[in-house]
Amino acid sequence: MEVLDSKFEDSHDLCFLIHDIMVQLLHSAEKQKAFNQTFDLTDVEAKSLESTEGHIIEWLEDNKKYKESSLVIRSTVLPALLSDMMHCIYETLQASKKGKLTIAYMLIRKPLQESLFVLESMALDRKKFIEDFTNEQKKLSPSSTGGLDGHISRIEKVLKKLDFPAVESFDASYIAQLRYDKSIEDSFDGVCNKAMHLFTSRKTLKTESRNINFIFARGEQYPSLWAFLYSRLPYLLYYIYQLVEHICAELAPTHPSYLKQMNRWIAAKVLVSYPSVEERYRHESLDNLFASLTSWLESDCIANGFSNLDAINFEELVETGIYNLR
Repeated sequence: MEVLDSKFEDSHDLCFLIHDIMVQLLHSAEKQKAFNQTFDLTDVEAKSLESTEGHIIEWLEDNKKYKESSLVIRSTVLPALLSDMMHCIYETLQASKKGKLTIAYMLIRKPLQESLFVLESMALDRKKFIEDFTNEQKKLSPSSTGGLDGHISRIEKVLKKLDFPAVESFDASYIAQLRYDKSIEDSFDGVCNKAMHLFTSRKTLKTESRNINFIFARGEQYPSLWAFLYSRLPYLLYYIYQLVEHICAELAPTHPSYLKQMNRWIAAKVLVSYPSVEERYRHESLDNLFASLTSWLESDCIANGFSNLDAINFEELVETGIYNLR
């Protein structure tokens, strides 16, 4: 069994850091009961609710408490969806580290294509999300957009709602391409489909003659599969994290100082990991994120009273997200 090549360890650690930050966000919110909702009811309403045999959401909607119903649905869906995503991402990274790349690519497909789509729907239009979740769940499926252009348009609208370091460097077209484009090699869709299916016939995914997808993968193919995963996945995970913070801002807001520390930590890890990406796996969008995070981190460092990044203990920043002098 192949073991993760050491040259991918920094990117692997970066992916796990973003995963762990989101898990901690979830655990902290649950510990503080941030997803629990309380409402003021009249005595009559309280008795009516106690006697109902249906779901509380049905009772809220029957009593025209649509704002409360929306809050309950989002407070229920978000932690459950996020927990499921983190389980998939965790097992993806664990499988990858052990060289189980078929499993890794099978597992990452669901959070990138489906779960993230639902998160984007929650961010785009709360009212529509509730309506679709209640009455037309097929509209919460990626197939409902009408193709790649539809995905690009949605993601552009999502990015306009977000406010985080390097947001201007994100490219909606590239995010959509990585998740859904079946016509190009630089896409998780193709690799994940090959991992999912023994035989594929689409031109860009066609199984080679006398071959079975992934089954006969040999050691020489692992570096390219790792290189693709660890050059692209951090980009998408950072986008997911910022989207999650945006959605949680109403239900379970992160303290601004802690949020800045987490962004410093991620930025520092990016500065360490991205230079090791081979030239053939570079992409303009990835380069832009690296450059933007570098610029943001330098400005943030100066804003915190340090002359420049050379003045701080950078190794400590990479390990903790905290500034200290050398």
